[in-house]
This record gives sequence, C-alpha cells and structure tokens, in this order.
Amino acid sequence: MLVLLIAGSAFSLAAQDASFYKKYAEKGDKEAMYNLAECYLNGSGGVTEDMNQVTFWLTKAAKKNYAPAQVKLAYCYLFGTGVLKDYKQAWELVQKAVKQDNAEAHYLNAMMYRDGLYVKQDWNKWRQFIDRAAKLGNADAQYVLGHAYLYGLSDANIAQNPDFAVHWLKKGADQGNADASYALGVCYEYGTGVPKDESTAIGYYYTAANAGNSKAQCEVAMAYLAGKYGVDINYSEAYKYINAAIEQENPEGYRLMGDVYYYGLGTNEDNEKAAEWYKKASDADILWATTHLAEMYRQGLGVAKDENKAFLLYRKAADADDEHGLAGLGCCYENGYGVSKNILTAISYYKKAANKGNNYAAMRLYRIYREGEGVSKDTNQAIQYLRQAADNEDDDAIYNLGKEYWLGEILHEDDAAAIKYMTQAADNGMDFAAGVLGTIYYSGIGTVTKNYNLAYKYLSQAVRSPEEFGNALLSEVYRDLAACYRFGRGTEVDHGLASYYTELAAKYGDEGSVIAVKELMR
Repeated sequence: MLVLLIAGSAFSLAAQDASFYKKYAEKGDKEAMYNLAECYLNGSGGVTEDMNQVTFWLTKAAKKNYAPAQVKLAYCYLFGTGVLKDYKQAWELVQKAVKQDNAEAHYLNAMMYRDGLYVKQDWNKWRQFIDRAAKLGNADAQYVLGHAYLYGLSDANIAQNPDFAVHWLKKGADQGNADASYALGVCYEYGTGVPKDESTAIGYYYTAANAGNSKAQCEVAMAYLAGKYGVDINYSEAYKYINAAIEQENPEGYRLMGDVYYYGLGTNEDNEKAAEWYKKASDADILWATTHLAEMYRQGLGVAKDENKAFLLYRKAADADDEHGLAGLGCCYENGYGVSKNILTAISYYKKAANKGNNYAAMRLYRIYREGEGVSKDTNQAIQYLRQAADNEDDDAIYNLGKEYWLGEILHEDDAAAIKYMTQAADNGMDFAAGVLGTIYYSGIGTVTKNYNLAYKYLSQAVRSPEEFGNALLSEVYRDLAACYRFGRGTEVDHGLASYYTELAAKYGDEGSVIAVKELMR
C-alpha cells in the first residue's frame, strides 16, 4: 500500500529499459537516476522491484537537487519504505523541493502541516501550501482543495463554496484524479455547484470507478442493480464493480453483496450468505447493514432467531443516531423483542426516528395514538404522524390518509379527498389501494360515480398481489372483476376469465359467486 502511494505521485513512469537509464545514471545524469529508480519501484524496464535500489538512486538524484527525486525520497522516509522512517529527513528534502516551486513538494508540505509530521500542526500553513500546489497543477491538491470547498473545512477557515469546489474538482478530474471524479459525480447527482444531471453524474462515477475509486465502484454497482441514472439493469456488470470494491475492503461493497443475496438480484435468494455479508458490513459500522442484520436475527432469516442479538444491533445503530436503529429499538420495546415491553420507551424512540423522517416510526405512532395502545387516545397526534409519513411519500400512509377521509372517524368525511389519496397510492404501485378503488368505482359507493373503465383498471392491478388482501376484500375484487369480463364493463367480454374469477370469488367467500358456481356446475 505504501509503495502504491509513492508510485501514485504525479511523475511519469519509465519508458525505456532500465539498462538505458543506468548507462546515463552512472555518468551522473539526475533524470536518468530518477527514471532508473522508477524502474526498480515498478519492476519495469527489465528489472525486478527493489526498494534498496530505489532509494539508492533517488538519494543520488536528490543530492543533485532534483526536485522530483527529493519529493519521492521524502515519501520513502515518511513511510519507511526502503529506508528507516525519518520525518526530519523527509521534511528537509521537501523544503529543498519547495524552494524550486515543485507542485508535488508544496502538496506534501501541506500534508505534513495538516498531520503535524515533524512540524506542529498548522492549518494556515496547510492552506498556504495546498493553494500553491493546486495552482501549480497538482491533481491531488486540486482534489483536496475542491473537497474542502465542497463540505467546508472550519480548521482552515474554509466555508462551503460549491462553485469553488466544482472549479478545483474539475481541474483534478481532468488530470485523472479518481477521487476528484467521484466527488464531481456527487455534485452532479445532487446539483451542488452545477445543474443536477444524473447522466453526467454516472459518467464521472464510471471514470472514477474504472480508475480504482471504491466509492465510485459501489455507485456504479448500485446503478446496475437498480437501474439508476438511466442505466439498464445488468447484474453481471454490477457484480464486477461490487467485487472490485470488496477487493479494496470497502464496507459498502460488503453491504451491496448482502443485498444481492438477500433480494436475489441476478441469483437465488440466500439469507445465510446475505447475513454473512451484512455482518462484515455491520462490523465496519455500515448502519444500514446493522439494522438489516438485526431484523434477520429478529425473524430468524439466514441466522438462528435471536431477539437479544437483534436488540443489541438496533441499539448499536440507535447509539449512532441512525433513524432505522431508533425505529428498531421502538419496535423492540413495543413488542418485547430482547427487552421487557415498555410502550412509553417505545414511543420515545419512535418519536426520535420520526423526527428524522422515518416512515415506519411515524406510522406506528399514528396507529398507537389512533387506537390508544398503552397511552391515551390522541387523534390529533395520530393524524399529525400520518400526514408526516404521507408527505414523505409513504404509500401505506397515503392510502390510510385516504381511508381516514373515507371513514370520517377522525377526519371529516370527504369522498373526493379519499379518492385522491387512494388513487395516488394505487398509481404508485400499491395493489391493496387499487383493490379498494376498483370496488368503489364498480359499485359507485358513497358520492363516487360508477366508472367501469377505472374499476377494471384498478381491479386488474389489484389481482397481481392477492396475498395483500384479506378474504372479504379479495372476494369482492374477484367478484367485480368477473362481472367486468362477463358484461364487458371496462374491457372486452371474456366468459372464460369471467368464470375463472367467479370461482376465485366463491373460493374466498363471496356468497353470490358461490351460488353462481353451483349453478354452473348443475
């Protein structure tokens, strides 16, 4: 790793055989000495890696006041590569190169001031030298300065400035700095300092990923797994980038591999393998993996059921102020998973999670306050949390808000508002909401006018997920859909499908359908 860091500095690699450089190095040519050291560093030009030879030739070139050699030899002394660690030697070599206005020397000087290596930490000095290195064209410095402007760096009195951030990041990215390319991808993804543009974002992520940035590799993998940024789903490409990130021990790569096995993305679902990868990610403090692993322990998915472990994992995430961890602890205290039941403690954790925008917690608070589960019934608070989750685009909350308007129990009855919210949930893909809407439109319930076209549309959607319905509603959905096919209401007449759905309606208890099936069987 240290050798790679040294090799990664902004110097050209040797382009000739080592024997060519050795010939001129032995005659005292400082550039030949430096290039010969590069050959030994990279094991190129017909020689094998040999750090003793690297430092030997770098020392000779440095003594001739050759700035690139002085800087690279300074790295060797900093990390103890080929020589014993010696911060004083590193510092003195860097100062000689700085006097020659070498860009890499200014960058290294800045880093030594930042980290307090040999000299006292001094952020003002860091700022002075990082600015100079960036202006002289050092790509690493351009990235570091861009990153400082992107997020702000109070130690160096740098306020967030997206425009300056993008300016320096682009300069670094144009020189092939992978970290700068990744950061630019983030800027374009979220519209920070530039117009939001996902196609440009993924372009920078690709560039950074292919240059070895593990964070970008995870972004590209997620794009292929989920079809983000306009990229077509491609599991084999996703695996390639996940594995590349895992090779660099990136914890997000572990988490993504857990997702692959948990959801069966391009492979068979395998909860045991998913749990193994989530554990690696959790051990590296990826909180999403921690809470997912907690849920697996709670349910016994891929691991032996262990509510105590689930509780401890949720607490670990909650201690880090993670919304899912807080919500998970609320669930544990509400239901007695790994801890004694305590509804008031559950509510306190649910509120903390809901304040962070967690929809599950908000919906639990809605139901607790609506029904008065262990606390005084409070419909005002119930509606407050229901609206919060609905505003946060939770489909279950959107549907329930519509249901509350329909029932008129804790809100004023308003059929138009009810249909509006139920339609939103159904159009977002909630098949249960579609089933309710379909039966309302078919029969024209309340103030809603019959509309067979809409009835057929939503009933057809609803039967995609029969497992979401109780028998009573499911029987109505099948009954009404059968009638659509029998009488050509909202669709073409199809007696075969009419009979099929009538039999299903009878199976789930619709009395009229039971009679109809008996008549057909006579």
